[in-house]
Amino acid sequence: MTDRSRVVRAFVVALVVGLALGFATQHLQAHLPGNWNTLANSGVVWVVFAFTVTAVLRLPPGWSAVLGFITLVGALAGYYASARFIDDVTSSASTMAVWLFAALVGGPVFGVAGSWWSAAGQVRSTGSWLSTGGSSLRYEGRFWQLRRPVVAVALLSGAFLAEGIYFLWQVENKHASGLVEVVLAVLAPMMLARTNRDRLTGLLLLFPLGLLGMAFYRLLNALLAA
Repeated sequence: MTDRSRVVRAFVVALVVGLALGFATQHLQAHLPGNWNTLANSGVVWVVFAFTVTAVLRLPPGWSAVLGFITLVGALAGYYASARFIDDVTSSASTMAVWLFAALVGGPVFGVAGSWWSAAGQVRSTGSWLSTGGSSLRYEGRFWQLRRPVVAVALLSGAFLAEGIYFLWQVENKHASGLVEVVLAVLAPMMLARTNRDRLTGLLLLFPLGLLGMAFYRLLNALLAA
């Protein structure tokens, strides 16, 4: 059983990190030069923070899903509060509702992903990503292993790929930012996976997950335009 005081501390950390992220986003996007201000107001940067917070706090996946959501909701609160009370900029309720929906989806997904990736550093599992333990050796002889840490890294890579392609194809004068994100999408499995087999699997998963991320971007754009 997870210690209650540890959970409370984790919730506070996630909220504080989220608020600071939202505040920084609002202010950096006005000060970074050229199209690099896009990276300050990037959805992928936000989910990287949700991933990192849960990877560092190392709570079970259920709690990590909540922590990921709290991180992104805190970021939204920090962003809109900063915009309203410091910069005197207002946003419509419908726009905030769309991004709250995005936090409701992305926060738990990348919160759990961070937990999965972090857990692999504590116990080197050979079980499949659907298993709960990871002590089974049934998959040791198979080349293809959909382990949880591999899926976690691939989700992060897919988010970079989806946003990078979105910048390249849909946003004028943001091609440099998009190219950087596409490169990071390819590098992430190489840097974060722990074996060559996991790196190859992560690269293979990059494309379907990138397509899924692109579909989610199209959905958000449709909701924002409605």
